[in-house]
Amino acid sequence: MLEKCLPFVYSFVSVLLLFSQENVFSQPVQPVKVDRQSLDSLFNIYEKNSLYFASVELETDGKSVYQRQSGFQNLESRQKIDGHTVFLIGSITKTYTAVMIMQLIEEGRLKLSDKLSMFYPQIPNSDAITVEMLLRHRSGLFNYTSADDFLKEVSSPISKNDLLARFIKYGIRSAPDEKYEYCNTNYMLLGFIIEDITQKDYGDQLRKRILSKLSLKSTYYGRPKDTTHLGHSYTRMNNEWKPVTPEWDASWVGGAGAIAATLKDVQAFFKGLFGGKLVADTSLRKMMQLKDGYGLGLAYIPYGEKRFYGHGGRIEAFNTLCAYRPEDHLMIAMASNGAFSDPNDISIQLLNASYGNKIQYPDLNRKGAVNVSAEILKNYEGEYSAEGFPLVLRVFTENSQLFCQATGQAAFPLTAHSDKLFVFDPAGIRMEFYTTEGRQGIHFKQATLSIDFHRK
Repeated sequence: MLEKCLPFVYSFVSVLLLFSQENVFSQPVQPVKVDRQSLDSLFNIYEKNSLYFASVELETDGKSVYQRQSGFQNLESRQKIDGHTVFLIGSITKTYTAVMIMQLIEEGRLKLSDKLSMFYPQIPNSDAITVEMLLRHRSGLFNYTSADDFLKEVSSPISKNDLLARFIKYGIRSAPDEKYEYCNTNYMLLGFIIEDITQKDYGDQLRKRILSKLSLKSTYYGRPKDTTHLGHSYTRMNNEWKPVTPEWDASWVGGAGAIAATLKDVQAFFKGLFGGKLVADTSLRKMMQLKDGYGLGLAYIPYGEKRFYGHGGRIEAFNTLCAYRPEDHLMIAMASNGAFSDPNDISIQLLNASYGNKIQYPDLNRKGAVNVSAEILKNYEGEYSAEGFPLVLRVFTENSQLFCQATGQAAFPLTAHSDKLFVFDPAGIRMEFYTTEGRQGIHFKQATLSIDFHRK
């Protein structure tokens, strides 16, 4: 369950947001004009060539300015995606979890400075890990979904005690608050803390604290019992769509990624959050205060020099994103249950169309792409740093796909052009792996940026 938002955009400048006493939806608006015609042309290509199974929507000032669907929620029954389609939203769940934690803090039942040892003293370093560190992905705990055997078991339920035993066994990767490192273990523990304090299960608190307040009728903890509108998960191999297996049981992802919802409900949740309907302004300001690109359950999502706040999610073959820019009240939402290439590219083109930039149409020939063995890809895994450069690149594989993730940024997939050269075309990134004096390195290029990284 990997967070995936917009591509890595390097910036030396940390972001400090200043708020008025009004909620962020009431700030002055700089109008956005969406190029609907170009987007329609783009989605016609998606539809004609069966490239994406996806739903998108753009809103400005709380009003829809563009929406479109492509492909099937159920390929076997030929049921197309529509406004009622329910998607697994993966790590967007983390923002819901963070909201409930902030509500408990407002009620005086929890503090950001409370130690994990108050709830789970058996977890390594629990006496030094705070609730805020969990929210910010700065606990130093091992990410349990990165375990080698994780996908072998996710289709069957797992108990809370068994998960806690795994967290203890996996141990730590770094000292508490030493660095940002995306970790699903953090939000599983936060979900458990919500249940411990309220003595109610996560789904019950989700309904009480969020869904009922916003009248959300198509949001669920886990897959809905009525699967009439539930999207199925697909991957495209050799130009054929195949169902993705296994289906993940909600108990494995809990407060880190177990929610399912329609795209409209996800947008309504974020509008409720930024509109002051779920937490106080002081709490929202805290959630949006960033440290290494991540707040309290909210991620910084860059588009050039523009800054959005929201979250992305990925689980099975579902990819989702919802993000908001206070300066012009633009909200972008995307959900996909099948893709021939990285669905982040859909989000990038939506933003290109919103800000007067040229839309990039898909390369249907996928020129230059080659297959590289899993053994070679595995050899490239690790953390890479460069002297004088503040960010670390983490290279890893998932489902035979190579990914890169910079500190505080979202992960992005790499397409092989040779067994050494990998690219991410939407952001103009080229990464060439090399070995010198027995040490693995990367020649990294993006626009005028050219840096040599070495594996730690």
